[in-house]
Amino acid sequence: MLQKRKKFKKVHVLLFFFIILASGALFIFNEFKKESTYKDSTKIMDTLNQVLHISTVKYNYSNIVEIKKDKSINNITIPFTEKTFIIKYNGVINGGVKPEDIEITNNTEDEIDIEIKKCQILDHYIDDENIYVYDIKNSIFNKLDTQEILDDISSIKKDYENKIISEGFLEEVEENTKVSIENILKEIGYSVVNVNFK
Repeated sequence: MLQKRKKFKKVHVLLFFFIILASGALFIFNEFKKESTYKDSTKIMDTLNQVLHISTVKYNYSNIVEIKKDKSINNITIPFTEKTFIIKYNGVINGGVKPEDIEITNNTEDEIDIEIKKCQILDHYIDDENIYVYDIKNSIFNKLDTQEILDDISSIKKDYENKIISEGFLEEVEENTKVSIENILKEIGYSVVNVNFK
């Protein structure tokens, strides 16, 4: 009976040590895995590229413009070539950060510093299937065609971009990007995330 108790105690002691050993090995493995993830800036950049794609700010708008044109030779208007038309169209402006404009300047176990050169307008689309032209004043010598309308819209795209930039569009993009990066990096384990814009 005494021998059985000794064997029973021995098994318990071995089991106890085995549990401690397994727990220790698991803890060391997790810490190593965690540290290797933190130290690997390439993996972090891959994560950030996904964040940048998600955090792109889309600005949908409708615009109406009046276009007046005529033909002239040596600054002399040719009679009957004047035309006036109003265009209504829809556009989408995407603002965000390009991957090449982002840099990891410090990457330790629990803290990371991100530096971003600039936020910018990434692209600007015009919905060419929903363009409406009103009050067209065609002359007998100067017809209006679809390509001409698209060319006129393209020439005023930059004006609209400047308009929304002056209204704070890029500041909104910057704030959205900052919050998105901070949230995702804190989710994967960083306790301090510093995002700075140049």
